[in-house]
Amino acid sequence: MVYEKNKNIDLNPRTTSIYFVSSAHRRKQKHKSRWTVTVDHEVECFINSQENSWIEDFVGWGLIPNGNSLLVLGQNSQKEELKIAKFVAKNDDRVWHGYPADYCRNIQDRPGMSILSDWRTAGHIEKHHIIKIRQGKECNL
Repeated sequence: MVYEKNKNIDLNPRTTSIYFVSSAHRRKQKHKSRWTVTVDHEVECFINSQENSWIEDFVGWGLIPNGNSLLVLGQNSQKEELKIAKFVAKNDDRVWHGYPADYCRNIQDRPGMSILSDWRTAGHIEKHHIIKIRQGKECNL
């Protein structure tokens, strides 16, 4: 499906949430990460986070498995690859937007232990990845 930027997307029946594709994370900006995957991948990553309940305190977390690794979702402002997405509710818990999370540079971009444990159980990451992500250290996801 083709999704448009800067518009609310109703994702029923897959989820009751509404997703907003923000152009602020689709173009280069000095202090923001940006998506490098298609808008379709961004939305699918969000839907997967909802369907798998990868949510803590109105913050959703996503990734896209790609064989034995994870798909690169975007880049930080230093052009480093980012493979984890963070989704936040806007004014209420139904409207969300997201961006590639930079867990090395921003403590708020580190998923909690329950999310990381779920990803490990699902085979998306390994124990040593959890330790490095929680410490904000680079790891080969």
